[in-house]
Amino acid sequence: MMLNRYGKSYRGNSHGNFKTILLIMLTKKEEDMTIQIELISESELADESFNIVIDGLKPRETYRVEMFLSDYYCINAPMLLAHDGLWRSTGIFVSDKNGIIDISQTPSCSGSYEDIATMGLFFNAKPLTNRKKKLPNSLSKIPLLDHFFVEIKIIQGNTVVAERTFTRHYMSSQISHQDIYGKHFQGRLFYDKKAIKTPALIIVSGSEGRIEKAQNIAQLLSSRGYICLAVAYFGLEGLPKHLERIPLECLVEAKDYLRQHPQVDSERIGIYGRSKGAELVLAEESLFNDVQCLVLNSPSDVVYEGIKGKWNSHTSSWTYLQKELTYQKFRLRDYLFSKLFRKPIPKDRSARIDISRFSSPILLLGSTVDEIWDASSAIANIVSHYKGHHITFKKYHEIGHMLTVAYQPNHRYRKDWRLLMKESKDSWLATIHFFDRHLKKQ
Repeated sequence: MMLNRYGKSYRGNSHGNFKTILLIMLTKKEEDMTIQIELISESELADESFNIVIDGLKPRETYRVEMFLSDYYCINAPMLLAHDGLWRSTGIFVSDKNGIIDISQTPSCSGSYEDIATMGLFFNAKPLTNRKKKLPNSLSKIPLLDHFFVEIKIIQGNTVVAERTFTRHYMSSQISHQDIYGKHFQGRLFYDKKAIKTPALIIVSGSEGRIEKAQNIAQLLSSRGYICLAVAYFGLEGLPKHLERIPLECLVEAKDYLRQHPQVDSERIGIYGRSKGAELVLAEESLFNDVQCLVLNSPSDVVYEGIKGKWNSHTSSWTYLQKELTYQKFRLRDYLFSKLFRKPIPKDRSARIDISRFSSPILLLGSTVDEIWDASSAIANIVSHYKGHHITFKKYHEIGHMLTVAYQPNHRYRKDWRLLMKESKDSWLATIHFFDRHLKKQ
């Protein structure tokens, strides 16, 4: 659906696919000025870029543009950060001779960022407070946000001369969801009720074990033509309390659920694992190797010791048939040595995950500098021992461990934000294209 400058709607088509261009206008009189705010995007989904164009300003004058995000969930933010807090960014711009500020062409002189960047305001947004929230213990009480709000304010001096609020969506309007309670896992299923024989994805997030981050990824991927099952494997009522002795059966059970689902094509199932979730996926698939493709984001190639609260558990992270997988013990001296000399912790060969039987296509994503573990060497080892025919790896240099959804703010890193944004976009598009290539019928 497209909205023209006068609020009338029409449809457009590009290469057979509908595009959505939001042209949202606000008119405000100030000394006979008519100010228009246009927001332009190919869709309303949260992982798409959008441009802001402000017209009707005084020529060659300075304005402050402020962006506020509300009800916004950011995977890169701390788990305990309250989702109902405001995020804000600012930019100082000079209008051109025609009284226009086009964020994609007009440089920000100062503020949250400098330079020309279409998504500069969004990517550089930061929470206004660090207010924490208590995480719910039960799946049913975990909120599911399907949209967030973006408010744009145009300010000259101390006067707000124009403002507008618009909506971005985590999932398409036709997507429904259902809570799933298994013996070894809990999950949220995202699906189109009209879908028939559709490819499916299992989404497993990192060491938080819960569902919040996984479901955010699942919402977006379900909007791109997949049935997605976001999986929680510990940390909720009815599941293990800590990241220790987690049964690999949680993934076995999740796969069985999807294969039996009447809307799922059982021959087209993939898995997305991130961080500790990638370790879980790799360990489980080393035994079964029974899905059509895998995306492993910032993976480990060894089984690490579990975590009990803030301490190491003295047990394996994973079990199969109630037997612990061989694991690498946490040694404080190795950890301190690695931090002091900026060298990776030596890996215990006995704890390496056997991937010699892997044949499914794999996409590996990771950074050469990872503050959590040595994902770069893990990727190298997986590639060297892979016996299949379809393995792709993409190594990045700035983004560290926080490879997530495109354009999500990443203020936890004091690095070149332009490269961070570029790498977040590239890794996310690589994920989508990989799944499309291996799971969608051509």
